Amino acid sequence: MKYIILTGISSQVLKELQDDRIRTLEIRSPHNFYSVHGSDVGDLVFLTRTSYHDVKAGTLGLIARIKNRQVAMHRITHMTNEVLEECETFSARLQLELKGIGRVRKIGEFVLEKPFVVEADEVTYLEGR
Repeated sequence: MKYIILTGISSQVLKELQDDRIRTLEIRSPHNFYSVHGSDVGDLVFLTRTSYHDVKAGTLGLIARIKNRQVAMHRITHMTNEVLEECETFSARLQLELKGIGRVRKIGEFVLEKPFVVEADEVTYLEGR
C-alpha cells in the first residue's frame, strides 16, 4: 500500500504514539510540511525516525491514520534600530491514531515541493534476521 511518509520523527514521539495510540504532532520541517499539505483527514501516513535521505527498502516505522489536520501561518517581526524584518512560517498540526507497524518496500521519488510517498507493508510480527 502507498503511504505519505513523515521522516525524522523523534524516537520519543514514536514511543508516545505506540503507548498512547493517539498523539498530536506539530510539523515544521519543510520536507514533512509538503507531505502533510498533500494529505487529508482519514489518510494513512508512515512515520519513521530515519531522515528522508536515508529511507530505503526495509526501513521500519509506524502507520497511523490522520484524525485531524490544521495548517497555520505564523508571522514574526524583528526590529532593530535600522532594519525591520518580517518572516512567515507555516506549520501543521496532525492528530494521529496508531494503526500498526510497517516496513518500506519501495521508495517513490523525493521532490521537495511534493509529498514523499513510499510503498510499505504492514508488519504483523517482527522477523528475526
